[in-house]
Amino acid sequence: MLFTSPNDKKQFTTNQIDRQTLTYTDCSKKFYQVSRDYSKQYAHIYSARLNTFRDILEPIIKHKWSNKYKVLKLCELREKNTLCVIIGTLFKLQQLKPSILKELSDQLEIIPQPASIVLEDELQRIKLTSNCIDVHEVVTGVVVAILGSEDEDGIFTIKDVCWPGCGIQEPLPKLDRDRYIILLSGLNMASKTADHLFSLNLFLEWLAGFCGTTQYQEEISNIVRIIVAGGAFANHTNETTLNESDVIAAAESVDAFSAAVSTIAPLDLMPGIKDPSGIMLPQKPFHYCLFPKAVEFKSFNRVSNPYECDIGGFLCLGTSGEPMKDIMKYSKLDNQLEIMKRTLQWRHIAPTCPDTVSCTPCVDSDPFTISNCPAVYFSGNCSEFATELFKGEDSQVVRIVCVPDFCDTKTVAIVNLANLECHSMIFL
Repeated sequence: MLFTSPNDKKQFTTNQIDRQTLTYTDCSKKFYQVSRDYSKQYAHIYSARLNTFRDILEPIIKHKWSNKYKVLKLCELREKNTLCVIIGTLFKLQQLKPSILKELSDQLEIIPQPASIVLEDELQRIKLTSNCIDVHEVVTGVVVAILGSEDEDGIFTIKDVCWPGCGIQEPLPKLDRDRYIILLSGLNMASKTADHLFSLNLFLEWLAGFCGTTQYQEEISNIVRIIVAGGAFANHTNETTLNESDVIAAAESVDAFSAAVSTIAPLDLMPGIKDPSGIMLPQKPFHYCLFPKAVEFKSFNRVSNPYECDIGGFLCLGTSGEPMKDIMKYSKLDNQLEIMKRTLQWRHIAPTCPDTVSCTPCVDSDPFTISNCPAVYFSGNCSEFATELFKGEDSQVVRIVCVPDFCDTKTVAIVNLANLECHSMIFL
């Protein structure tokens, strides 16, 4: 071992290079402490979301349209063809979306209608029509402010749209040296094929500093954190459901990998939709009993999905990929980078929860609202590596990363916090 972990007290006789560190804070409290009262209905989360975004949108509306137009609730619409602003949640009507009502309509031979969108608040909904919003580029659950008027037929014609936009971003610190975080996902340890395990061992050797010259090893020592964005046991492409024997067999391998990484650098392990964790978002951290070896290291962290943390003053936020894949299912958006940019503009990490993505019936708040604009925004278990530097209207700078499935691509993403540059590395 050429590198020593910051919390490793053992002494080695070989020449060592100290692993660099940055301050770390787990900011996922809202995901850990979310209300899990399953006696409640999902109307509460939509109500909480709408109330939160009303507060967010009101100053943005003033800045965009000043005080020219009244901001009304749907029940306050009285005068026809009079311009006003309404705030509500978009609901997308789609004939092919699974629905018990659709099954009933099939039995009654009711002709399905083409996709359309309505806006709803706590009391009622209204149908929308306009060229300002492309029905195929939005999804259910997005809260928006709309300028327009209601016609005689009760249809609201949109003149302009105001999206929530990126939240406030704290000033990013200046680093005098490179500091890297590694993002990977989809280890798929429960897979019956083991062709990717050789690549995983190469990754461990590279991380431990067994490759390259001393100068290169010093560069690798600047890796301050590794985040596994879901799929440690099984990735999204694994169509089979894990049984108890699969989990037990894979648990030893996942534990051994986690312990090996944790001896070298801090590791944050997120669950995914196919992993042995609750299926509803936000997913709780893995149970500690799955990691008898890894839990011995202070550098090993079992974290939630979604996951938010502060690394040296840089806010990092991401999921294991379920919300982005679901948006692709129910829209014509097929580029994951573009979808991630849209979620930043919508200021919501999982707008289709709880409509088509399972989530806990939150009562008082919506944990998926993006409170503060992150510096690094990632989505795991993607089909390929992709990245882009997103710039918001108020000078926010966000490094967006599509983290590839390691089992299929043998690829990890490397983000330099000093300049937010990002590149991939393949282990073959």
